[in-house]
Amino acid sequence: MPNIEPYIQSPFNKQRKDKFLLVLNLPDALKSISKKFIRTEDNINFDTLQFSVYGSVVPDINIPKLDISYSGQTLTTSSLTRPPYDPVTVNFTVDNRFNNYWVIYSWLNLLNDAATGLYDKDNLTQLPARRKTITTDFNAEYKSNISIYALDEYNKRVAEFRYLQAFPVSLGGISFNYRTPDEVETTFTFAFAQLVVNLQENVDTL
Repeated sequence: MPNIEPYIQSPFNKQRKDKFLLVLNLPDALKSISKKFIRTEDNINFDTLQFSVYGSVVPDINIPKLDISYSGQTLTTSSLTRPPYDPVTVNFTVDNRFNNYWVIYSWLNLLNDAATGLYDKDNLTQLPARRKTITTDFNAEYKSNISIYALDEYNKRVAEFRYLQAFPVSLGGISFNYRTPDEVETTFTFAFAQLVVNLQENVDTL
């Protein structure tokens, strides 16, 4: 029987949707919700949430030029400034317990409660446990950092796109058809202040 060489997937294989891993640490205020969340198994880890994403996971990065007229000519120079980044929309597969969907929903509900229209209806940011960790910056109450890792063909992290002071701005709808074998998928969009890109060294298999 001939030897069969193992198939090595290309890092840019477009047939795979799981080449980017999103990792986020929720704001401290949201971690209080986990005490109200009761399930017999698969409880949410509110310290770190991880799930595969795909789509436009990295925005355009721009430092615009300036055109300066001088002595009948036009000189081009850098503006040395960064305009605001556009929000990032990522696609993800909803897990069979709807945990990842519910976490993003809860984060949005912290910003504006669906029933009352209030911010932080349950005063989660004012709990004694939270006062020790939340800074005087109001934005720190509901913002956090989000990292999206690019994975190679061995599922090792090769690059990190780190979005600082991020928060969700929308959660996509859910459409499902029993006539097809497709998984339930949706999107969420987040805004952020800064983007930092790092290459990963000495990474381990996930």
